[in-house]
Amino acid sequence: MKVDNKSPNSTPILIGFFLLLIGVAQITALWALTREILPTDTKSPPLVEVQPAKFSPQMYRLEIVDNRIRLKSKTIYTSATSPQIALTQALEKLLAQSPNFDPTTTIPQGTRLLDLHTSKNGIYIDLSQEFTQGGGSSSMIYRVAQVLYTASSIDPQASVFLSIEGTPLNDEYPLGGEGLLLEYPLTRQQFTKDFLTQ
Repeated sequence: MKVDNKSPNSTPILIGFFLLLIGVAQITALWALTREILPTDTKSPPLVEVQPAKFSPQMYRLEIVDNRIRLKSKTIYTSATSPQIALTQALEKLLAQSPNFDPTTTIPQGTRLLDLHTSKNGIYIDLSQEFTQGGGSSSMIYRVAQVLYTASSIDPQASVFLSIEGTPLNDEYPLGGEGLLLEYPLTRQQFTKDFLTQ
């Protein structure tokens, strides 16, 4: 009697082997085709270096910590090309807040920035009449602090001069009904010493 040496499991193995060969042939053909279609020397576009903002002023809000009022800064991102433009944008953002809806400011609603210009002597800010209205001495001190710190956020050593509709705030024209007297030039250091340390 003759015995057949073929195993019943060899057929699926042969089919699998042929499928594997077909797959390898397809991958090789695809690789060769992509090398023909796509150039092998691909150049990346030059990297554009992103420059950080030249001027990043900060807007100063108020916060209450342990029953004390403190100034808290928030960086304003701008594409301004000069400190004057950057500070104008920061102050306009600060003045757009309303104390009726935002307890982090004491600046009266409707206060407008009429002018801001910088010189070698300092930063000159002209605000609308609304800035002088309402609140007691604490409110007056903190609204001046918010404007002073925002205006000097690019240069903390800067001198700041405030006026209301063209009239400088001074001994003859104090701020509001409380008569807050401001010594010029206003600086962070002097204002903190005179009004914010207790």
